[in-house]
Amino acid sequence: MIDSNKSIKSVVVFGGAGYLGSVMSERLIQEGYRVTIYDELNFGREPISNLLDSEQCQLIVGDIRDSKSVGQAVKNHDAVILLAALVGDPACASDPDETISVNVLGSTNVLEACRQYGTQRFIFASTDSCYGTQTGIINELNPLIPVSLYGEAKMTMEDRIMTAWQEDRIKTSPQTGTLPGFAPVILRMATLYGLSPRMRFDLVLNLLTWRACNGQTIMIYGGEQWRPLVHVRDAAEAYLYALRAPAELVSGQIFNVGANDQNIQIKDLGQTVATVLPHADTEWVDQPPDLRDYHVDFSKVTRVLGWEAQRSMQDGIEEIRDAAANGKFDKNAMHLYRNA
Repeated sequence: MIDSNKSIKSVVVFGGAGYLGSVMSERLIQEGYRVTIYDELNFGREPISNLLDSEQCQLIVGDIRDSKSVGQAVKNHDAVILLAALVGDPACASDPDETISVNVLGSTNVLEACRQYGTQRFIFASTDSCYGTQTGIINELNPLIPVSLYGEAKMTMEDRIMTAWQEDRIKTSPQTGTLPGFAPVILRMATLYGLSPRMRFDLVLNLLTWRACNGQTIMIYGGEQWRPLVHVRDAAEAYLYALRAPAELVSGQIFNVGANDQNIQIKDLGQTVATVLPHADTEWVDQPPDLRDYHVDFSKVTRVLGWEAQRSMQDGIEEIRDAAANGKFDKNAMHLYRNA
């Protein structure tokens, strides 16, 4: 990947010790960036312990609701990636007040710090869950109609980010033709899967694979609903592409991040797992687990940024299978490695 934005040398990753964040922080360090991981460490520091030995990496243990701490972290960095949040419908539904506090009020702290300090690149992790239930193939221009608090909170932050960007553009002198210093990018993520230093087994592909690896029946609830998927390491690469792209390409832009050929109905996902793990039993239950149902077009991120997913669902299933076979996770993994 060609680095088109060599002025960015330092990045603070809010939520940098999480499922996606731990993978992304590692990749940023590998690519030569100075990285600050800002995280509450609710799941411990083990996922990033190896990164902290690097001179390029520092850790701030903090809460994004602490505006002073957030501001101090942001002001010394060229770019900010905001992953920190309560992630997933169950985690958000279990404590709505905490969800609003973290995902909206805390995220707004980060947004406003980036505006005040003129952060060169602000990348916000949103979700395709914002699309809710829609028919046909949907893209970034489709309306957002979330059916969960998680999706609603992300939609609220998208609105705030875009409003802030438009306000800052108005303040920019039209005579100069320059872009405002604050340059936000929104990445709407497909459902992640695959191995991570901070593992999660409450994601659909990971969950089905884990059950199959442990001799449990693969339960498919409903099955007709569509989900777009993407490997966690491919997702991390998408952030690097958004970080390195010229400002004029990405400032104020929204990108769906996933793979067109990894839009899949849940019933077919169960069959994909069973193909790799043929000993697994599959059971269909005529009851949908939730209302989300959307088939997403990911052409824009490839057309504009040149990013494409490199890993398949089978890759993700096989790596989890191999990790389980090698004893990486014990029988309590389902209860330990989850957000709710």
